[in-house]
Amino acid sequence: MKRIMKYNYIALAALFALGLGACTEEAEYSSAQPTSADCVKASFVTDGETLTFSATSEKKVTVTVNREKTDGEYTANLKALPTNDSHFTVPESVTFAAGAATATFDITFSDIEAEEYYTYSVALDEASVDNYSQDVLASTTGTVLLEADWNETIGDGIYASALVGQSGSSVLKANGETWYKLTPFGYPVVIKVNADNSITMRKQILCDADAGAGVEHVYISLNQKTYGGGTYDPSTGIITMYIDYSTNGVGALGTGVDQVLLPTVQ
Repeated sequence: MKRIMKYNYIALAALFALGLGACTEEAEYSSAQPTSADCVKASFVTDGETLTFSATSEKKVTVTVNREKTDGEYTANLKALPTNDSHFTVPESVTFAAGAATATFDITFSDIEAEEYYTYSVALDEASVDNYSQDVLASTTGTVLLEADWNETIGDGIYASALVGQSGSSVLKANGETWYKLTPFGYPVVIKVNADNSITMRKQILCDADAGAGVEHVYISLNQKTYGGGTYDPSTGIITMYIDYSTNGVGALGTGVDQVLLPTVQ
């Protein structure tokens, strides 16, 4: 019995030694490489911007980049991230002039639909940034909204909200489109009527209210599961929308039926 226990102990010890060796090999790693002394330590200035452009403005976003090491001219490579919308064109690089701590480049955009949000996202090449700094913005993402050409006031309308009641507002009509904008509770609300009288509407702010987390924005968005979100009745001038209400602090507030009474549409 002692001999068996002895042999078992030796076998287990050998097995343990082999396993330990294997674990040691798997745990090997290369220490992180220090930032190169030549690194300019570049960083984007802002992140998360929402930019609104008028219908006639130039279709470009100007992005600013800083650097700490300003000796000589330097070109930092750029790359569009997977979240970058295909409507945005990101240049291949940005160049700092000799001695300059700041440089800018333009991201152009085209063929985007007005009154809808689009996202651009771009990163600096790793060789240009200090990966050990907690303050560095190695990438930046922003949102662009192109306004429609709101060139016609068609009269006064009424917005009736299931959540906050009703309010009158003048109504604007977009040039060449059956799109309408009104400001019933302090924020502009844009509603698109399609050729089949269905409704399209992006998520947007309706008003400010305290829903339990302090005063904050109340957002509205179409509930597409209910009659496709909404309809327009040209015989009455009424737009009916099935609305999901929400806030950032509380979350979903429920669903209601909102209506807009348009003035006589020209």
